[in-house]
Amino acid sequence: MDVYTAPDVAAVLALHPYVRDASFRALTIRAQLARQAATLKAAHAAGDRRIHMHLASWWPHAQGLTPDAIMAAAFSEEAAQTTMAREYGFASWQQVEALGEAAPSRAFETALDDMLRGDAAALRRSLQRQPGLATQRSAYGHGATLLHYLGANGVESHRQQTPLNAAVLAKLLIEHGARTDATAAMYGGGQTPLDLARTSAHPYNAGIAEALISVLRS
Repeated sequence: MDVYTAPDVAAVLALHPYVRDASFRALTIRAQLARQAATLKAAHAAGDRRIHMHLASWWPHAQGLTPDAIMAAAFSEEAAQTTMAREYGFASWQQVEALGEAAPSRAFETALDDMLRGDAAALRRSLQRQPGLATQRSAYGHGATLLHYLGANGVESHRQQTPLNAAVLAKLLIEHGARTDATAAMYGGGQTPLDLARTSAHPYNAGIAEALISVLRS
């Protein structure tokens, strides 16, 4: 399947190759984010600029700083945890800790993986097996639906990828009950799939924004 992956997203995937491993996916939310936070801290200490998308987007201290200034700034374990918490839609690391042993929904995560690979057949099978999947929400803090993820905006960095058949996938989700007016908690809340899609660079750079937005407006 054809998927557009921006260079900064590709850098994130290279920094955290384990995010696609079954062993990582089986972890609790707290353990998943803690591992990524540890990777961020080590990468910053090593001067690894693959962390730029994480920090520029989600670390509060990075706002207004140049890439060089971000890399030169002090970056503690607490800062790394805050960055990852915010990336996943939580207001603070304390909210992550409060989840205890909660884990993401395996069914939702599997369908999401299939969708972001552009595998419409696999997504259709999942939607047919589980009628409520199209309206289910992510267990992460932003509470995104599958349709929100097609906007490639405001969700975890490594998942801001755009399948070139995104319009087809959006139609499929809507046919199975997905709501185009559903809101999620990115950027202060109230974000619909359309809001995310039309303000994200990824669908435009992939050349599919117009088709995707047309489906989401219908």
